[in-house]
Amino acid sequence: MRKPEAVIFDMDGVLIDSEPIHVEIEKKLFNKLGIEVPDAVHHSYMGASNDFMYTDLQSRFNLKESVTALMERDELFRIDYFNQLETVPVNEGLISLLNQIKSARLKMAVATSSSPEIVKILLNKCGIASFFDVIVTTSEAGKSKPLPDVYLLAAKKTGILPENCIVFEDSPNGLSAAKSAGMYCVVIQSDSKIIGELSGADYLIQSFKEITLTGLIEIFSVNQIVE
Repeated sequence: MRKPEAVIFDMDGVLIDSEPIHVEIEKKLFNKLGIEVPDAVHHSYMGASNDFMYTDLQSRFNLKESVTALMERDELFRIDYFNQLETVPVNEGLISLLNQIKSARLKMAVATSSSPEIVKILLNKCGIASFFDVIVTTSEAGKSKPLPDVYLLAAKKTGILPENCIVFEDSPNGLSAAKSAGMYCVVIQSDSKIIGELSGADYLIQSFKEITLTGLIEIFSVNQIVE
């Protein structure tokens, strides 16, 4: 039975329930720019980097500021916001799964579209930074999800082949990135509006409470046999 050797997690919406916070922050930033971004367009940025988002917004709304300037303003706003939070709660059932993976001595990584500074703040505030062998951001990888670069770099840094990695994602962009990297992707998502866009997932859960490492290894192995 073939077993996974590494588990890679997206951060926002997977490790921590921060997506609603990011959405609210972005709405405030869009308001400061004097633009009204339709919900469907805003939704399309879920899981993507700020570079991707502001490049698209600049094109859509003919913004005069450079993408670099827009990203710098965004970064400062988010850092200030997150620094004011006392703690950041992790998603239910996550700590149990992380401990199981650690006990099994599998590699663990974070692959996220958030900036390195924000990743550091959030992982430290929720007390889980020490679990991970590798933390990779799309700014380091060079290209944003839905391209696979951040996941391929995470695999390279852990020393594990992509086909032996399990990814936890929550967004269509993230799912596309993981599958393009040749990885097994478990989607954690409870929003019925988004679930419809995640049919390409290898497995779907609504909470980490639904899965154990033993169960995860079993469904991974069955998938390898079927393929």
